[in-house]
Amino acid sequence: MYMMKSAGLTDMGRLRTNNEDSYAIEDSLLIVADGMGGAAAGEIASSIAVKTITEKLKNISHKSDDQVTEAVINAILDADKSVKEQTSLKPELLGMGTTVVTAVYFDSRVVIGNVGDSRAYLISDSSAAASMDIGSSDIDANAQTAILAPIDFNAVKKSQASIGRVTEDDSVVMDLVRAKIIKEEEIRTHPLRNRITQSVGSIQEKGPGITWLDIKDGDILLMCSDGLWELVHDDIILAIVRSSPNLEEMCQRLVDAANDAGGTDNITIITAEFFKE
Repeated sequence: MYMMKSAGLTDMGRLRTNNEDSYAIEDSLLIVADGMGGAAAGEIASSIAVKTITEKLKNISHKSDDQVTEAVINAILDADKSVKEQTSLKPELLGMGTTVVTAVYFDSRVVIGNVGDSRAYLISDSSAAASMDIGSSDIDANAQTAILAPIDFNAVKKSQASIGRVTEDDSVVMDLVRAKIIKEEEIRTHPLRNRITQSVGSIQEKGPGITWLDIKDGDILLMCSDGLWELVHDDIILAIVRSSPNLEEMCQRLVDAANDAGGTDNITIITAEFFKE
């Protein structure tokens, strides 16, 4: 039997004048949403999505994988419908939408649903990463960011810790990666990096992505908006996660890293740690 503890933080960043991100932590339910649409529209879309998904999933129980998968998909589709309904009532909100990544934890497993380019990562020891087929990462001490608190890169290397992205972005650049036109490391600097191919408010035929994870003792699930992952290299994220004394400090240091790297967007982070009772 595993337990989960979690923490979350959202920050406006250095260049934006309002925060269009929203997040929620409700027991075993975690949600991050990154709104878009200008003015207050993005903030409205993300809050609608978080509220709708929370209402639909806060009491979810595991009966079968298929039923849980259907429930997560339907909750996101209900959020999509709610955003569209709000747009129809207020034409000035036309074009608003939001990304979403949501996770529900059941004992030793997590189901993740996502739309857009907000992401979920799994940080684990090499033994756990091997079962997930997640490649280990060599820490790049020269990755561009500034961290106010010290990071012991050697300790992270020694622990053979790894970080792996477990969601697939709905974006033009990820389509280019899948087509082998660009490499994934080029996403952060590509001129089309902010073009998403579907959002809550305009979900396409393919629908939400669904991922099931098997959790190991000590694993950490990181969910975030692109305000983090576009600015902070995976190696730096891994080093911060592995060197932070607790989840709250982890979130703060990740936000600080994104702001130190420019803070060009809103930044929202949820971290969840899994451990045996």
